[in-house]
Amino acid sequence: MMMDKDKTTQELVENLFFVFRALHKGLESQGIQSDLTIPQKIVMGQLSRYGDLSVKELSQKVRLSHSTVSGIVDRLERKGLAARIPDQQDRRITKVTVTDLGRNELKLLPQQMFSGIVNRYHQATKEEQIEVLAGLAALRRLLDWKE
Repeated sequence: MMMDKDKTTQELVENLFFVFRALHKGLESQGIQSDLTIPQKIVMGQLSRYGDLSVKELSQKVRLSHSTVSGIVDRLERKGLAARIPDQQDRRITKVTVTDLGRNELKLLPQQMFSGIVNRYHQATKEEQIEVLAGLAALRRLLDWKE
């Protein structure tokens, strides 16, 4: 039984790496050069998803230390993509917010990143499209745990 589990795990990992490489290749083929690091993108994504957050809240969401997240926010501020603002209810707390420039950056990246996959998806048969969506929906359900 363990042999089957190892085989399916290996198949899963190989497929995930293939998708990862396809996404990366899509970015390269479009000449997309984001100067954001992966941790910066993750922090921006959390801010986009949850709205303004304190550095402490961000650290908990991204599971990085307070000082690491604070440094990431410093760099995002220097790029003009995020800003620290006083909390309206408690002036002792500072929240991090995405700037207009940051929102524009966040809007463009996914569209560009997935354009190659979306184009291939539209070239697939109706049956293949249904299969792809069903598989992705199942994977999303598995990964969508509540924090």
